[in-house]
Amino acid sequence: MSRSPRRGRSYPPPGRQPQGPGSYGPPPPYQGSQWQQPQQPAPQWQNQAPPPQQQNWQQQPQGQYDQGYDYYGGGHDDVAEAASLPLAPIARRAGARLIDNALVAVFGFALVLPVVIGTIGLGSAGSKTDTEGGVWNWPIIFTLFAVMSVLPFIYEAVQLSMWGRTVGKRVMHLGVVQVRPAGDAVTTTQAVWRAGIVHVAYQLGLFFFLVLAVMVWEYFAYGVLLVAIGVVMAHLWAIWDQPLHQSVHDRFAGTLVIDERVEYTEYEE
Repeated sequence: MSRSPRRGRSYPPPGRQPQGPGSYGPPPPYQGSQWQQPQQPAPQWQNQAPPPQQQNWQQQPQGQYDQGYDYYGGGHDDVAEAASLPLAPIARRAGARLIDNALVAVFGFALVLPVVIGTIGLGSAGSKTDTEGGVWNWPIIFTLFAVMSVLPFIYEAVQLSMWGRTVGKRVMHLGVVQVRPAGDAVTTTQAVWRAGIVHVAYQLGLFFFLVLAVMVWEYFAYGVLLVAIGVVMAHLWAIWDQPLHQSVHDRFAGTLVIDERVEYTEYEE
């Protein structure tokens, strides 16, 4: 703000002229020699406050503007807020996953296998099925893919988008929430993305090498073993992940699994 020489003076109301020598009013007009050397006003840039951005930068503590960002695009405060939530224990998460897989496997094979066999039949052989009694044929492969990939994807995506938990997680009192904003219910996009990574992306590698082993060379079955180990490690990533204990699919979907028993205990207390 500029320092005006009239700052603090009172002026007469509009429409009234000042009376007497003691009243204040506008400065007299230019009258010759007494105004030959008018006082030069100070440069405007000396009296002005610094721009808001510059002022904020000068008042900001050192190091605070260099704050890092996490992989979700937010600051460390978002991760710290998410880490304060009651994170689910790894053992109960594994138990919930086993319950869900068992339910889908039992009902999946009971429903899908008769339909696939009735549609395709057992005559469409894979590798050496007719001649040497091989195990793998196309009905079995399609059934496995439907039971291990398609049905679990629908099963988990629908339940997470509607309730934020599956049957197995309900039994283990677990829930899936967002990382940012911390603790908010997962969106439909996050639920579909998370279920797609777990049940489609992971399984595509398994069935890719399985088909190669059946159609091309039986030693491609070792690729199935390697992919299976990778899938297990993707789930076990939550053991050493810090600070949110996320699996690989949780990192991609921006979700984390919380322990709902802690919330119930605090509510009862």
